[in-house]
Amino acid sequence: MGITIAAVLLAMGAYAGGVEKPPATQEGLVAWHSRMTQVPRPLAPGCLAAAHPDVVWRETGCVAPPSVPMAPKLVPAARRDVGGGIGVVAERPEGAGFISRAYGGFENVNAPQSLRVNSVAPGGAVMPDSYTLQLNTNHLRVEECGGSPTPGLCWGWKQFVFANDGTQSGNPNVKLSRLYIEYWLLHYNPDTLQGQTCPPGWAEFPDQGEVHCSRKVSASAIPHVSIQKMVNPTFRLEGRTTRTDEGADVDSALFNDGAGNFYWTPETQVFKVLEPAPDEPEPGWTQVEFNVLGYGRGSTAVFNNQASFNVRTTIEDGSPARPKCHDFGFSSEKNNLRFGPPGRVPLTPAPAIVINESINGLAAAGCRIAAILGDTHQYTFAGLFYDFQATGDFVEAQAGSTFEVQTRKVSGAPNWPNTSVNRSVGMRMGSSRLALCDGTRLVVNGTNTSLPSGESLLLPTGVAIDRVNNVYTFKDPSGDSVRVTANSGYVDLGIGLGSETATVRGLLGNPNGDPNYLEARDGSVLPVPLSFSDLYGRFGNSWRVSPSATLLQPCSTVGVGNPTAPFYAGDLNPNLRTAAQATCSARSVVPQWLDSCALDVAVLGANAANVYIGLQRPAVDANPPQLPCVPNPTRPGCLGAGG
Repeated sequence: MGITIAAVLLAMGAYAGGVEKPPATQEGLVAWHSRMTQVPRPLAPGCLAAAHPDVVWRETGCVAPPSVPMAPKLVPAARRDVGGGIGVVAERPEGAGFISRAYGGFENVNAPQSLRVNSVAPGGAVMPDSYTLQLNTNHLRVEECGGSPTPGLCWGWKQFVFANDGTQSGNPNVKLSRLYIEYWLLHYNPDTLQGQTCPPGWAEFPDQGEVHCSRKVSASAIPHVSIQKMVNPTFRLEGRTTRTDEGADVDSALFNDGAGNFYWTPETQVFKVLEPAPDEPEPGWTQVEFNVLGYGRGSTAVFNNQASFNVRTTIEDGSPARPKCHDFGFSSEKNNLRFGPPGRVPLTPAPAIVINESINGLAAAGCRIAAILGDTHQYTFAGLFYDFQATGDFVEAQAGSTFEVQTRKVSGAPNWPNTSVNRSVGMRMGSSRLALCDGTRLVVNGTNTSLPSGESLLLPTGVAIDRVNNVYTFKDPSGDSVRVTANSGYVDLGIGLGSETATVRGLLGNPNGDPNYLEARDGSVLPVPLSFSDLYGRFGNSWRVSPSATLLQPCSTVGVGNPTAPFYAGDLNPNLRTAAQATCSARSVVPQWLDSCALDVAVLGANAANVYIGLQRPAVDANPPQLPCVPNPTRPGCLGAGG
C-alpha cells in the first residue's frame, strides 16, 4: 500500500494532455467544488482524486492510515480551551431526518498569511505544522458491540479525519497526510480485569481502566496542506453516510485542500445500527462535531497569537431549518483557542451553525455568546456593539429565573470621568450565588473561597468553577457559563447560554434577538443608535440593580451615576489617539476596531488591545464614526488627557 508524494501528484493527472492549467480564481474553485460534489462516484472501489478544472474522479490507490488514534473524550475537561470535551455540536432540528452528509469549513480568518499551527502532545513533543480536521458523529447503538461483556454500555462512534502530518525543518514531511475514517467501539470492555479482547480487526485502546476498540480503513494520500489554506472557501472536510436496507451504514470521507485538489476515500461498511432502548435517542446520525484539533492521542493544535476564525458546520438532513447548537464535544484532541462572538453570520447557502474561535476569545461556550470589553463596550448576544459608560450595579444578562449576571461598574475619574470599567461580577446560577470581587476575591454563597490557579471547584448544585491564572470560569448544569478575565483594575467578561431558545434581557439582550433594537426593563423597545438621554436614562437606568437585589453585596462599593457626555476615541487628545491607534495596529488590530481599541489603550494601557485581535465584526455597530477631535467646550478631551 506504499505510495509517494510524486505518485499522488502524478495520479492527479496533467491538464489537457500536458497543457498548463489556467489560473484558478476562488469563485471558479467554489463553482468547481459544487460541481464535483454532484458527480457520481465511479465504480472503482479505491481512493479517488480530482484536480481543477477537470470534472472527473480518478482512482489514485490508497495507503495505510496513521497509527496514532484520534481518541475519544468521554468526560469533559476542566479547562476551557476548545476540544477535550469542550466544543460545539450541530444537531438536526426537530422533524428532520437522519444526517446523510455533513461538512465543515472556515470563514473570516484573521491574518491568514501569518497563521501558524503546531501539534503538541500531552508529554510536550511538538509536531511542526501538523493538525487534524475532525468531523465526529454522535454515539450509535451498533451490532458490533454484541461481543462486549456489557453490550448495553458499548457504543459505536465514527470520525471522518484529515490528518496533516506537518513538516520537517520547514520542508514538507516525507510522510503523506491522510484522509480516512476511524471507527470506535466505546466502553467495549469497561473492566480490563475481565480480559475481554476487541473483535478481530480492531485495536485495543486502554483508557483509565477500561478498553475501547478502534478500527481504521484505507486512507487517501494527500501532500502536506498548509493551515493557511483554511482562508479558501473550498478548504473543507466532508462525511457521507447512506443506510442499506439491512441497516448497515456505508460511509466515505471527502477533503478539498482549498487549492483545486479534491479527495475521496473508499466507501466502507463497518457498522450496522440497531434500534435503541426506549429511553435512548433515535438510531442513526443526528449530531456532528467539526473542528481543527491536535494530531492524535489528546494532543493540542497550538495556534499563533493572531489566530481567529469562524467555524461553519453544515448538515444535510432533509430539513431547511438551522441545526440545533450544543456546547459539548466528542474528541480528546484540542486546540488552544477559546470562543468569541461570531459577528454577522450569513444564513446561506445551507443549514449550518457558525461559531468563532480565537486566541483571545472571552467565552467558555460557543453557541450563544455575549461579551463586555474594556471601558466598557457591550457586544450583545444578537451581535450589537455599543459603548456604555455608566457606574453602579447593572443586570447584564438575565435568562429565566435561574441565571443572571450583574456587573459593578466604576468610574474612570479623576482622569477619565466619562468612562467606566467593570470592577466586580455577580452571578446567580440556580440556587448558587457567586461573585468575583475586584477580579481577585472569589465569594461563594457569601463565603470567601480560595481557588488557586490550576484547580477547580464543584458545588453541590452542580456549578463548576475553575481558575487558570487570572481567568475564572463558572458553568452550571444547564450549560450557562461566565468567563471572567481579571486585568489590572478591571475585568472582561464572556457569557455563554446553554439554551438556544432562552429569552435574554438586560444590557446584553435584544428584543426577539434583533440587533437593531434594545429593550428597557419595562418592555419599551428602542431602535439603535439610542440618543444619549435614552441610552442612560430610559434604557440604562431601567437595568440598574437595587441594593436589595444586588448579587454584589460582598464586593467593595462604588459611586453611582451616568456620564455627563459621550466619550469616544474622537474625544481623545489627537496625539494620544494617534499613539494609541499605533499600539493597536502594531498588535494586528484591524481598522474596524481601531477606535474602540485606541480608547481602551488610552484609558487602560497597551494590553487592553489584545481582546481586539481577531474580534469579529458585529452585526450592528451603534457607535458613531470618530472624526479627529476639534477643541471646543463640549469636547474637553481635546485639551488634555482626560475625558
